[in-house]
Amino acid sequence: MLSTNAAVCGFVPMRGASEMGERHVRLADDVILKLDADDLPDEAALAAALTHPAHPQWTGLQVRHDEPAAHLDLWLATINSGLSFGRLSVGSAARALGLADPALRWAGAGLYDGGTIAYLTVRPVSDDADELGVITHGPDSSKLTGQVNHLLHRWSQTRPAQPVITAYPAAIRDGQLAPGARVTRPHTHLTISW
Repeated sequence: MLSTNAAVCGFVPMRGASEMGERHVRLADDVILKLDADDLPDEAALAAALTHPAHPQWTGLQVRHDEPAAHLDLWLATINSGLSFGRLSVGSAARALGLADPALRWAGAGLYDGGTIAYLTVRPVSDDADELGVITHGPDSSKLTGQVNHLLHRWSQTRPAQPVITAYPAAIRDGQLAPGARVTRPHTHLTISW
């Protein structure tokens, strides 16, 4: 099956034999990093990331409220950046305390490497646009900030609005799959390209 368009949506996670597991790493009270079950991070190092001071950097990239940029998080998760992707879930108490404040528009999109995590944030620049920013915590904040800033500028050059998602039965061999990022599940292979 080949997608003709893609829409951002949420759903109730599957249960039972088809369940797609998640790994949760607690970064602080009311702050959880949600990862794919197959990711094997250094959980102890990641759990200490928010004990490091925040390093914010504003990119100068503006995103209009009506701009088709809903798939930025999927783009970050599926490009070959060498960084791992996760979703930062931050409750209202943690936001109020200033522990973390990821942009709601991209569902807490974050990238991590070792014990350092970066996530997207925004600030208003006009009534109809926000500026993209990166907030990084961890021992290698400067390095990861630079990497994520570079990725966001790379995304901004083309601002791809629609991914091409192809679904295959699990029996299809790797050599027969379309190019792109691969997501393997028990009964399906997905490729995602831009």
